[in-house]
Amino acid sequence: MLEDIVALDKSIFLAINNGLSSPIFDLIMIVFSWFGSGYVLAGLIGLGLYIFDRENFRRNFTIGIVAVLAGGIFVHVLKELVARPRPLEDMADLILANRVHINIVLEPLRHSSFPSGDTQTAFGTAMFLAYTYRKHVTLLFVVAFITGISRIYVGVHYPSDVFIGGVIGALASFVVCYFGYRYFPGRKNP
Repeated sequence: MLEDIVALDKSIFLAINNGLSSPIFDLIMIVFSWFGSGYVLAGLIGLGLYIFDRENFRRNFTIGIVAVLAGGIFVHVLKELVARPRPLEDMADLILANRVHINIVLEPLRHSSFPSGDTQTAFGTAMFLAYTYRKHVTLLFVVAFITGISRIYVGVHYPSDVFIGGVIGALASFVVCYFGYRYFPGRKNP
């Protein structure tokens, strides 16, 4: 059973990583991969919160950072415990035998694949914004989903890494937002 799941994970990875490969998609997926960076998102979200909701900036920005960091800490612990190799290392023998090609678009990463921290960050941020403002929920999660797909496309994560990273990000963010807004109420959000 586990072997079948791992085989399916690898085949979906190769279908996305190889099947969609093109210079245009390379550029698009690099941009979406940036949405998994905590630094990029903290800057963008912080600026947006400051411009559009200055009255609640401190509370919302603090809750947002804690929400994403909570998931990030959990992901980091899991990465250390599981120590799953990334596709480039995991399939190194198949690559050397010319049986598999992996489209590496960004830095060739080899260690700590499970779960995807960038996907956790994207879904954690999407959940925080959706919970806080209840606007553009579908768009937020579509961007997070494409960010997750981009991590497969650029060759650094398997689909299961992305799926679990997204679940952790969304759940951790939801829990932090639920308790954060309950115990640190402020002005009603727009």
